[in-house]
Amino acid sequence: MNDSDHLIKECMRIENDCLYTAEAHYILASKEKRIVFWLKIIPAAVAAISGILLLRGYPAWIAWLAIVSGAVFALQSVLDPDRRANDHSAAGKEYTALKHEARRLCQVFCKEMSKPDFSIAVRMLCEKYNFLVKHTPQTTEKAFEEGRKRIKAGRHTPDFEG
Repeated sequence: MNDSDHLIKECMRIENDCLYTAEAHYILASKEKRIVFWLKIIPAAVAAISGILLLRGYPAWIAWLAIVSGAVFALQSVLDPDRRANDHSAAGKEYTALKHEARRLCQVFCKEMSKPDFSIAVRMLCEKYNFLVKHTPQTTEKAFEEGRKRIKAGRHTPDFEG
């Protein structure tokens, strides 16, 4: 057993954790984007249709649909429904970058580093990982399980490892 094996294993654990967490964030971002799309398109369609109906002489109560749609648009601009999707997408990118950093550290750079330097680099990697865990949105168990299925199916296996 190499005296740096525990450091390599820690890098591999961080790489693996980042892989699964990033995938869960990407899944959540995708779902949030679909929800936001419908939250935006439905009020727009209702406003357009109610406007057309009013122009064609339909009853004045149809105007209330346009008013409600306008209120929903105003509410959307204040609540920023895109924020959650963007936060999960950004978190996925951060975890993906850290995953690559962990992989390079334990598979490439450690061979060129002294043990004390490698130890410091692994500690810094751990601190980056802990920072991300503390400052990124929480994922769900459902998204994690969906991500696990994708990963186990080989979604993130490079072609050269095939």
